[in-house]
Amino acid sequence: MKMSYRWLKYTLATLVSFTAASQMVIAGNKDNLITNPAALEAMGFDSAASNVYVAEGLDPESPFDFSLYASGNPDSQEGLFPTGSTDYSPIMPKSFIGRQDTTGTEWLYSVGGGTELSRLGTERFADAQFWDLPNGGTVEFFRWWWTDNDPNSAMAAMLFEVCQPAFGAGAITFTLVVNSTSTDAANGSTAINIPSRPINTQSCYYLARVRFDAATNLLRLQKVRLQFIHP
Repeated sequence: MKMSYRWLKYTLATLVSFTAASQMVIAGNKDNLITNPAALEAMGFDSAASNVYVAEGLDPESPFDFSLYASGNPDSQEGLFPTGSTDYSPIMPKSFIGRQDTTGTEWLYSVGGGTELSRLGTERFADAQFWDLPNGGTVEFFRWWWTDNDPNSAMAAMLFEVCQPAFGAGAITFTLVVNSTSTDAANGSTAINIPSRPINTQSCYYLARVRFDAATNLLRLQKVRLQFIHP
C-alpha cells in the first residue's frame, strides 16, 4: 500500500507539473498576463482571475488604438494574402448567449430593422464561438457591425483565444486578441487588423464577446465576422 501511495503521489505531481508547463506554452511566449482588476471586470472576468492574457501590443485598458496594427484593406481579397486563400467566419446575433442569464429574460434578439441583439437585464456580456477555422491558418481581421444611438453609453467587442492542453487535463486560459468600442452611429462598423496570429484549434477555440454598457435597445449588435487565411 505504501509503494502504491508513493507512486500515486509521484504521478499526480508529474501531472501537475506537466499541466503548469503546458499552460505556459498555450498562453504564448509573447502574451502578457492581465492583473488589473478593473480591466478584468471590463472584459467579463472575475477581478481576481489569474488566467487571462492579452496579445502582444494590445492594451486592454485603453480604447482601441489603430496605430498598433499594420494598415490594409480588410475588404480586398485579391493580392492581399498571396500565400493562401481568404475566408470568413460570421456570427449572427441569435448565436450569442449571455455569460449568465438566470432569468431567461436578459436579452432581446429582434429589434430595429432586422435581427439584432440588445441587452434588457443586468447581465452585461454575451458570448458566441467562431466555427470552421482551419488549424495552422492565421486570423487577419475582426469586423463587427452595430447600432449605437445612445450618446451616454457604448458597446465593446472582443476576441478571445480560449485554450487548454491538447492531450491532457489543465486549466483554461483566455487571451484577448482584439478589443473595439462602438461609436455613435445608426449603422456602424469597423475592421481591426490582427498581426497574423496563428490559428490553433487543437488546443483552443475562438470566442467573440460583446459588452453592453446599458440595458437599452438603443445599443444593438448586428453581426461579427472573423477573416482568416487557410494554411
